[in-house]
Amino acid sequence: MGISVYRYISVNFTKSFLTIFLPLFFIGSLVSIVQLSSLTKYIQVSFLEMVELFGYNLPAMLFYTIPVSFLVAVVTMFLRLSNENELTALFALGVKSNRVVRAILFSAFLFSILLLILSIIKMPQAKQNYRLFKAKKLTQAKINISPSKLGQKFGDFFVYVKSKEGLNMKNVVIYTKDKKDSNRLFIAKEADIENRNSRVRLILNSGSGYSFLDKSLRVINYNRMEIFQNINPKPYTYESVKEYWLNYYHNPKKRGKILFFIFISLIPIISLYLVSSFAIINPRYQKNYGYLALGVITIALYVIATILQNIGSPHLLVGFLVGITILGLMLFRYRVARFF
Repeated sequence: MGISVYRYISVNFTKSFLTIFLPLFFIGSLVSIVQLSSLTKYIQVSFLEMVELFGYNLPAMLFYTIPVSFLVAVVTMFLRLSNENELTALFALGVKSNRVVRAILFSAFLFSILLLILSIIKMPQAKQNYRLFKAKKLTQAKINISPSKLGQKFGDFFVYVKSKEGLNMKNVVIYTKDKKDSNRLFIAKEADIENRNSRVRLILNSGSGYSFLDKSLRVINYNRMEIFQNINPKPYTYESVKEYWLNYYHNPKKRGKILFFIFISLIPIISLYLVSSFAIINPRYQKNYGYLALGVITIALYVIATILQNIGSPHLLVGFLVGITILGLMLFRYRVARFF
């Protein structure tokens, strides 16, 4: 009996959860794709790179859609089974309401573990990988010089290239004008670009340089000349998960973010009995307040999470977690367990 009830409730919960989760995830994916498409205004991104960027947003999308999907799925499932009198039949066979809820308690525990992994481990990694990817592509965009194209700049220099293979360029012309209104022109048969830690060098080989000032002209010949451009003087450094959260913890303005993630991650466990208290009903004798209660509870939970983020008190976090859990158990006993 116990195994069949567990399977029965689990199957119904899975159907309800997927019905809610998949549309929310699809909407979140569309929003993410629209946001990522704005990057193409500044950098060139291939299809595979777009997929990579979408993967960086995936942990955040899952984190924000799973808790809401879980709460809605629990209420929807129990209300449907109640209205179809299937729960009434189970209770008539001697199955206690507490056992029915415990059938999805393990799923709630797994969801909370998944949310903790997403928020504490995967989201910081994805966020940093996204920043590194963007910084790398912006750097490539700044040093990407196309052949036979006018108006291209390398730092303060205008560059024209006749032909290019990889980072090697042929027949290069460079023009600049300094603060003293001196016009300078450099011509080189070959040139190469090197990028080391966002410090880019344009290396000119076998060329001549001309400097024009008023009525004077200076000419130099060179075998090798290097022009430097410091694209990013403070390059972004990747932090481990431990270093990432330690920096947050030592910053009073960001400390509450950790508590926010922990609280949201534990919503499936602490709110299971709370929402079930209004979803398991006898449709003949009780009014359906399930969806109204769901809306109030969901808003209240996210308001609490916002308060924790702003205040940043671990003791307050523990107090809310224990208080919500006890409140859910008391309401469940009062509204459901004493009847079923």
